[in-house]
Amino acid sequence: MRSFVYLGPEQIELRQVPVPRPGRGELLVKVKAAVTCGTDLKTFRRGHPKFPPPFAFGHEFGGDVIEAGDGVEAFRPGMRVTANVFAECGQCFFCSRGQGNLCENLIYNFGAFSDYMIVPEPIVRRTTFEISPEISYEEAALVEPLTTVVHGQRRIGIQPGERVAILGAGGPVGLMHQQLALRAGAAQVIAAGHSDMRLEIARQLGATTVINTRSRDFIQAVRDLTDGHGADVVIECAGTKSAWETSIEAVRKGGRVLWFGGLPGGTTVEVNAARVHYGEITLFNLHGGTTLDSKEAFDLITNRVIQVRPLISDRLPLEMLQEAFRLMAAGDAIKIAILPELSAE
Repeated sequence: MRSFVYLGPEQIELRQVPVPRPGRGELLVKVKAAVTCGTDLKTFRRGHPKFPPPFAFGHEFGGDVIEAGDGVEAFRPGMRVTANVFAECGQCFFCSRGQGNLCENLIYNFGAFSDYMIVPEPIVRRTTFEISPEISYEEAALVEPLTTVVHGQRRIGIQPGERVAILGAGGPVGLMHQQLALRAGAAQVIAAGHSDMRLEIARQLGATTVINTRSRDFIQAVRDLTDGHGADVVIECAGTKSAWETSIEAVRKGGRVLWFGGLPGGTTVEVNAARVHYGEITLFNLHGGTTLDSKEAFDLITNRVIQVRPLISDRLPLEMLQEAFRLMAAGDAIKIAILPELSAE
């Protein structure tokens, strides 16, 4: 079978490797669609702090069960499935406190940019889901990023009537946050980014105002749109130091900021301590999501409460994965479905 292996910054290789066999509790899945994400792009560019190369690449997928290992009862060959990229152990210090996303023994699931992949036993048991017939493989594959967005929304707790500003809104997680903010009753959603193509999708999905940050100052625009106060909630999805710092200046006194986009290890963020302290600004951040978040995310997709189809900009064969990253980096795509069965000719 073919499988992309990550070797180092901007180094991936499509290799021929044996089709794996599932161990006890595991699933062998034929990948029908694997979807690119911002974490894939960041890893491609600079590596991943938790996973030294080489490793099988990709983690958002939908596919068919080919073989179930001993002990698997919930899934059988022929079933259409997707899964989150990780699952908690359920037993450690953090899991016992309902913080499974911080689990000391998280098991990860990689290898989606391949013809076949193995789903590990803890993920099969906790965060693998059968895809209903009316949902496409690529739509179901978005359960992982939506899991993190659900977790972030749970933390930030948007209330009906609040005004929400999203920085980095044109990316997939920004567009998901936007939809869930509107679902929570936000009266105003200000979507900010630097890609006109992506901002148009934000507009189509219900953003009340879009701001291109290449031509308009984000902080001033948000204040102009909120009677000079700033937004009740600012959600940072750009994953840059400047965006983290800017988000604090765009929120009102007594408001809340969610730092969603991760920064490289060792990054130092400069915060206006007086503004945060005397303005009673609450800062939130997050890592991943829990099993409960994954189940909620999958239900949101299955019941079409949230639209994920508009987030798929293109479909490419497996061999063109590097081209997919180029399109994402240029801002010409949101997410790209990699289809192993699609011919490259």
